[in-house]
Amino acid sequence: MSNVLVVILGIGSIQSILFAILIVLKKKRKLSDLILMTWFLVFAVHLLLGIESSYLTHTTGILIATISFLHGPFFLLYTRSLFNQYIAKINLLHFLPFVVFTFFSFFIRPESGLLWEIIILIAKLISLTFYPLYILYSYYKTDKFLKTHKADSSMLELSWIKIIAILFLISIGISLIRLTIELLVGVAYFEIWDVLRYVILVTVIGFYGLKYGMVYRPEVPFDATTDKKKYKHSPLKDDEIIMFIGAINRFFEENKTYLYPDFSLAVLSESVHIPKHHLSQIINSEMNTTFYDLVNTKRIAYAIQRIKEGDKLNLTLEGIGYECGFNSKSAFFHHFKKHTGKTPGQFKKEISTD
Repeated sequence: MSNVLVVILGIGSIQSILFAILIVLKKKRKLSDLILMTWFLVFAVHLLLGIESSYLTHTTGILIATISFLHGPFFLLYTRSLFNQYIAKINLLHFLPFVVFTFFSFFIRPESGLLWEIIILIAKLISLTFYPLYILYSYYKTDKFLKTHKADSSMLELSWIKIIAILFLISIGISLIRLTIELLVGVAYFEIWDVLRYVILVTVIGFYGLKYGMVYRPEVPFDATTDKKKYKHSPLKDDEIIMFIGAINRFFEENKTYLYPDFSLAVLSESVHIPKHHLSQIINSEMNTTFYDLVNTKRIAYAIQRIKEGDKLNLTLEGIGYECGFNSKSAFFHHFKKHTGKTPGQFKKEISTD
């Protein structure tokens, strides 16, 4: 192994350990922090095993071959914990492939070694591909649910989960390219990129996990579904639709509860006395929007009003965002620009010069 590879592996290992220490030093640690800390330690061991491969023992060789089975399950559990999902003991079964392949590797005879390595390789590729794809699917499904039922911007804050999942898939692609070239040519090219992918993953996970891991977490299951199927079978009459649209519009004119961060479809349903499935139908089909966009449109309209009054009330732009129900500065700026084409700062500057 070249000195460059040893240095890269060493940097990655130290970085993983430092990230784990930073989590230990946090005053308030949640389950997601503990999972992330353990995952960093797994990354550290994984990279250290790469250095130890120069002094390969039977046990080290087995762990190098099987430790990759841990990354997918840790990524899944970490993601679930970020969404405040219950993690049951049965979820530990995700670690079973690592246990099984590691255990049986000690008993494989030398003549069956090549076949066993191929089986492990295929299983690892499936594992490292399945988990990121499932997490991406779950993310988009949850995002769709929240936009139908809630008005918070938590998914915007957790969009970095997508970045990590995509990086995992890219790293698998790099591995496949390297393996293909190695099989065709018979020489191990681009080994440094195979090492760098894990170091890059550690860096990205550490940056986002430590910076954004404490944002608001929506209590919503990944397998949540919308009510579309329900309201397809309960059509409303035209006069009822007109009446319900009027009730919705009056609510937003006369109430400010939509400015609460936890404002939801259920709260609106109770306030206007319209069943949730009918409310979803009207908002989606008749008003041609989603609950998420409807509420955020009203919030931005109120924010514009408050910005115009800001100098008198001594309000900061960030303070206005929180007052309007957005749970972070970035969420407020994102939605403000989406609806007005300008950032709050640009808008304030424009009205100040008028």
